[in-house]
Formats: sequence, C-alpha cells, structure tokens
Amino acid sequence: MKIKEHMEGKRLLQACDYVMDYGKQVADQVACAILGQSHYLSRLDNNQIVQHVRKRELQLVVRVILDGRLGMASCNQLDEDTLRMTVEHAVRLSQYADVQHLRTSFVKPEPIPQIIGFDEATEQVSPLEMAKKVYVIAEAAKAKGLIGAGSCQVSIQDHAVVNSKGVRLYGRRSKAELHAVVTGESGSGYDSDTKRSFYELEAERVAETARNKCLASRHPIVVQPGTYQVLLEPKAVADLVTNWACYSFNPVLYHEGRSFASTRMGEPYLSPLLTIKENPLDETGLPFPFDWEGQARRPVTLVDRGRISGMVYDDWTARKVGTQSTGSAVFPLEDMRGVAPSFLEVEAGTCSYEELIKRMDKGIVVTRFDYLATVHPKETVMTGITRDGTFLVEKGKVVAPIKDLCMRESVVQALQRIVAVGRESRMISHARGYCRTPALLIDRFRFTDTADH
Repeated sequence: MKIKEHMEGKRLLQACDYVMDYGKQVADQVACAILGQSHYLSRLDNNQIVQHVRKRELQLVVRVILDGRLGMASCNQLDEDTLRMTVEHAVRLSQYADVQHLRTSFVKPEPIPQIIGFDEATEQVSPLEMAKKVYVIAEAAKAKGLIGAGSCQVSIQDHAVVNSKGVRLYGRRSKAELHAVVTGESGSGYDSDTKRSFYELEAERVAETARNKCLASRHPIVVQPGTYQVLLEPKAVADLVTNWACYSFNPVLYHEGRSFASTRMGEPYLSPLLTIKENPLDETGLPFPFDWEGQARRPVTLVDRGRISGMVYDDWTARKVGTQSTGSAVFPLEDMRGVAPSFLEVEAGTCSYEELIKRMDKGIVVTRFDYLATVHPKETVMTGITRDGTFLVEKGKVVAPIKDLCMRESVVQALQRIVAVGRESRMISHARGYCRTPALLIDRFRFTDTADH
C-alpha cells in the first residue's frame, strides 16, 4: 500500500523504524503498532453549550518473539529513550511466557486495497462549527418549549503497523457523530447521525426527528409487560446486533463451543430475510483497508439469508484452526476483548417505514435501548430498557406513546422471528466501529416489566 506523505504519518513511522532497528538487535522478530487519536467534542445540555474538549492520545505497542516466546509492552511517548525501554521491557516479559508453537512469526506483507476512510476537511473543523451543529438541536427544542441536549463528536485516528517481516503501513480514518436528546415534561426523543465527514452531518434532520419524537411521547400510557410484535428502528437494531455479533462471531468462542454458531455453521438457523456482512471496504461507510497485524481486511458474509455462513479471524486464531485471516485483528491492548466484527452491515429489505407499521396488528415501536447487558452469552439473552420514543401500534396505526419497558430476550431467537425488513438503512456508530442497518419487524419480542425511571 502506498504511504501518503503526511507529517503525522512520518512521525509515527519514524518511531516504528527506531523500534525495528533496536528490536532486531535483541529479539528474533519485532512488531510495532501505534494508535494516535484526536478527539473533538462539543456538548449541549439544557439548551446551552456546556463543554468543548480537544485532546490527543497516543499508544504504542511493541511485541517481540524471542526463542519462540512472545512478549509485549506499551508506552505513550515516542522519544528514543522511551522506545528503547519499551522494547527491552517486552524482551524481559517474553522470558516469562510459554513457548508459542503456532505464533512463531509475525505476518508477511501482502497487497492492501486502496481504500480512503479519511476526510481531510474534518480534521480542520473548528469548535465554532461544531457548536453550530449542536445549537441546531437547542433551537429546535426551544421553538416548542422543550429542552435539548446532545453532542457533536469528531474522531481522527492514525494507524501505523510495522514489523520485521517487511510490513510497513500507515493509514488515517475519520468519524463524525451527532447525537440529540430532546425532553419535555413527560416525554423524550432521540436521533443521531454518523458520517465520515463532519460537513455531511444532517443536524436539522437529527434535531427535528428528536423533537418530533419528544412531542409524540407526551403523556405516555402504561402497557402490560408481555410478548408483542416489535418494530426496532435502526438504532435499536444496532444496539442488539453489535452486542450479539461480539459473542456470536468471536472465533475463540466459536471454536471452543461457546458461541451459538458453534454447532450451527452452514445451517439456515435465522430468518431468511436476514443477511449480515462484515464489510470493512464499504467506501460509503467508514472503511479501513488493513488490520493491526498488517493484513488486508476482507469482507465476510456472516449470515446469508438466514444461513450462518462465515466467521472473522486474525492471524493467530486463523493459524490455530488452519484457515486464513480475514484481517480482523484488534489493537493489541484491546486483545482481551477478542476478535469480533467491527464493520457490520445488515442488508436492507423492501418495506418503507409506513409499510412496516401497517403490518403490525398490536405491537411496539422501539427507538433505542439503554442499560443493555448480556446474561447468557451463548444464546445472547440480553436485558435492557427502551428509551426516548416507545410507541404502541394497533391495527397498523401508532395509537399512543407508552412508558418505557424492560426487555429480556434472546437476540438469536428474535432474529429468527423477523417478518419484514425496512428499505432505508442508517449508519450507527459504536465503540469498535459502526453498524449499518435498516429497521426490523419482529413477530414476537418479550418485555418483562415497566421501567421505573
């Protein structure tokens, strides 16, 4: 992959090169990964901008292989003394590690797709420009006597990956997010937007949607807990699917028999309306072409029309089972969380939002979930609370807002009961990346209690 001339890129690669030069003197093999992150934040509360934050963080990880043993150490400075001490610390730690018969070498270079996941103008966005985005939420709320809150966030990431086998890569990615919560005396509404470019964020649409949901949520009624048809809007789908995928398509859990997919690979186990892909090269999303081992990221179809069809791997987990890496290695300091999909795409269907509502006899519309927790990882039984726009539907019409409900449901079983899929997808940000998803109409979904908050 051709490295674009960039000052920050030069600085990070120079640090990696120093680690390589010194590391080759004291270890059999050495690898270096650097994650540099710039965070910009403007926060709105009670119709006022209350916070601006700008910070830069950097993490460098050195891994060495010496006599078949792997050692790792990290630092957050790039001066030569610190880099040298970090390499030496990794070498010392390797002496206490077990011999890794499969992890005897770092990866070799391979062709990397030329995919751009960075918007240059976004890096230069000013606090004033970010403040104007969130103030749109305040103006929309004040116009109806409501209270607006939310945030505008921009993240710029620099990735450098170098090893002694010849890998030498650098890339940048950008992400901009806008979140709005509008509250009134007895209701609230939410909406969000995620884009690669800050200048593509749709502040007016986000503010209007959150405000209108709040107005529609006034004077909610109480409905009895039970099993209902449910229309999960894109944010609610992403809340569930991203958590589900972390357990279900983690290769370690899969091969140890602790994933629901462990005994169901190749089976048509979920709804035939459901197709889910890991799509890190989608240029309309937030793509990135290589992983933290220096391998090319590859698209993987995880669920193909209900059939469990794929798994993601990094080099280490792939070697253990004799398959090929999909370029899904995580940053070394996040290794405890395990390999999992980060660029999820739920394939859109053919139904408009209005058509989904009309197909409901008696059901509930959920905007998003909060307080999500997984209580049974293998079947991904989750608990959570609906929030910021929950509505009752009867005979194809929204008839009333309802008080929030506690849910306890197996995501696997819910995905078996999909009866219709929306045609409009939204990109929803999460900690590891994003999930692009439409709304899903599910035949049965269990709510256990009325939320008291």
